[in-house]
Amino acid sequence: MVPIAGLVTLDRIRLTIFGLVSLTACLLACDIWLPQPYRRLGYAIDDWQQVQLLSARPDSRIALVDIDEHSLEVIGPWPWPRAVIARLAENLFAQYHARAVGLDVMFPEAGSPEGDHALLAVARRFPLVFAQAFALSSSANVPHAGHLGGALAAGTGTPHAPAASGYVGNFFDTADLCVGHVTPHASLDGVVRSIAPLIEYANAAYPMLAWQLMHCRADGRSPALPIHSLPVDSDGLMHVQYRHSVQSFDVVSAYDVLAETAPSALLASRYVLVGSSALGLTDHVASPIDPWLPAVVVHAELLGEMLDLESGKGTTLSFSWLPMVWTACSIIAFSVMFRTQRASIALVALVAVTSLWLVLLVSTRCVPASLAALPLVPATAFMFVQAPIEWIFSQAAIRSFERRFSHYLPPTVLREIIRQRGLATFKPERRQISVLFVDIEGFTRLAEQMPPEELAAMTDVILSTLTDCVLKSQGTLDKYMGDALMAFWGAPLAQPDHADRALDCALAMLRGLDVLNRSALPILEGRTIRVRIGVNSGSAVVGEIGSTFRKSYTAIGDTVNVASRLQEYARTLETSLLIGQETARQATRHGLRACVQATLRGRDAAEQLYTLNEGKPHAVC
Repeated sequence: MVPIAGLVTLDRIRLTIFGLVSLTACLLACDIWLPQPYRRLGYAIDDWQQVQLLSARPDSRIALVDIDEHSLEVIGPWPWPRAVIARLAENLFAQYHARAVGLDVMFPEAGSPEGDHALLAVARRFPLVFAQAFALSSSANVPHAGHLGGALAAGTGTPHAPAASGYVGNFFDTADLCVGHVTPHASLDGVVRSIAPLIEYANAAYPMLAWQLMHCRADGRSPALPIHSLPVDSDGLMHVQYRHSVQSFDVVSAYDVLAETAPSALLASRYVLVGSSALGLTDHVASPIDPWLPAVVVHAELLGEMLDLESGKGTTLSFSWLPMVWTACSIIAFSVMFRTQRASIALVALVAVTSLWLVLLVSTRCVPASLAALPLVPATAFMFVQAPIEWIFSQAAIRSFERRFSHYLPPTVLREIIRQRGLATFKPERRQISVLFVDIEGFTRLAEQMPPEELAAMTDVILSTLTDCVLKSQGTLDKYMGDALMAFWGAPLAQPDHADRALDCALAMLRGLDVLNRSALPILEGRTIRVRIGVNSGSAVVGEIGSTFRKSYTAIGDTVNVASRLQEYARTLETSLLIGQETARQATRHGLRACVQATLRGRDAAEQLYTLNEGKPHAVC
């Protein structure tokens, strides 16, 4: 058993772990403390979730026009003349009837007057959305290029919109054109997982390109989705839901649009985003689904999500309470299980709960990405902190148990006890057992005649012989009482044949003493050693019993008292073995015969006593 001090120490450690894990979970859930390892764990989970939820089905509402390597090879290196860009945009509207076109390309400096005029003319006739970008860093060398456009009316911003320190705009300074920002937000690891729907600069709020495409579309309807209703976190960032791989978007080469050879079905009545996959333009970002993703795909994903929200197919619900409740329940459940169950059971439950949470993540996008890792915090703490501590204490308890009980339990029984029931086996409980008392005959006379050293040596030889019989029959050695020995069967391991095992042991003791007497050991000095044995069966309380100062594993009850009285009465009858009537009733492997009906000391009613037909005891009834 674990020492009382050990239990107190372990419970204190458990309580400390419970408190620290609960405090940590609260700090993380409230964004008060977000250490980098936790953030990186959240990133890893989000990336894994995004990959698992990718769909191969294209979004028929959106198309991409790619300034690819082939287009650059045929038309010429970048930057293209503004007239070419104007013709590309005009073809998308006039020839292919696009609903709206977003240019993920910036024009911070003026070009040729004819080209700039042609591009602006297209923008005034059709819903063409230009791009601009902001610098969100606090560096002193931030850019201030071109002119900003597309500012929303005062009061449209959100309290959490990030503030920019610089910008890259366009060559024109015209308020009636549609402009949206394309500023991605890279996480600590450089991966783009979010974007700000609104960015503030100089007391004005500027929307993102994807929302402006919906706002400026050809049907003239304002989007039913106000920009301040988009789901954002405490930093004003909208999580990018990557639903498609690059291959699942309908992509048309810019050259085919200019040559008017592109399939009309891929562009008609669609939102079209113009971007580049060409390596030379380096318009790529690291994303959860692709380390080299064309940046235009990010805006396509955002546009698709907002179209779903506008049509009612998507949801702005964010079950932020779910990971919090899951975490709280996990902390309580794991704490209780590690306290009351075996560590192996608690670990299996821990793995099962963690796996269930991961399955939930790949089946829904309603869990905020910022909280997806929260339920893994208690799982990690209990797995890598409490579980090793529990193992260390359990091993110490087992070693302590083995040291204490190896003296009176056979090794096989000891191992089986630990495997089956653990240390709880030794809590006091009522069991059906068989008890054996054995006493050396004439020990008092020997003590008077022999020097103490010789008497101790002879006693050691005799008790070792008797104890060996107990252990070989898988009995429990209860105690030595001077020249006497007490043992029992049926506890701590249940033994349905405990009565027969006790009689096996009694017979083995008598035979073992016969062999010992014939061995002519010098220490016996020719003496013949005889014993008196009493065996009784019945109900008794078995377990660690004693005081707060000392406990021992023993059995108490009337069954034990009768076995002791039988051993005493065997001396009166001058027989080596007396068996109680309950043992005689339960024994099935031994031949018994009635010996005498007698009233034992301290009892009121007479009982039928038995002895064995087997063996050659010193004297018989």
